[in-house]
Amino acid sequence: MEMFQLYYLGLTPEGTVRFMNANKVAKHYNWTPEDVMAYLKRHRMDPDTVLACDFPMAEWQVKIQLAAQDNTPAFMLQEMAERLFALFQHARDTGRRRDWLGEIAREQEDDRERTAEQRARQKWGPKGE
Repeated sequence: MEMFQLYYLGLTPEGTVRFMNANKVAKHYNWTPEDVMAYLKRHRMDPDTVLACDFPMAEWQVKIQLAAQDNTPAFMLQEMAERLFALFQHARDTGRRRDWLGEIAREQEDDRERTAEQRARQKWGPKGE
């Protein structure tokens, strides 16, 4: 779990949050970046697995970063990361795949709705006027 926290969430054992990548994690463990990627692959936490499973990693990365910026105590960040790891494992182990095309279609529809609302406001003014 520590590798998940460090590599994906940037959460150090001391409870600080900072950007991490394979090189930085490798330096932390005195490994090579290849060792880090092999470890992630062996434990089914590699980037391809994360992207394929139905788990919104980017959303949780942002939430952890914001919590850290709000001076959330380290022990609470660790607890949050433990829950996230359990959620990730569940998403990965259930075999449910992420619906990338569906997400893109929903975002495009949301963009069309926002654009239509913006055009209407420009033409007619704010709602209720």
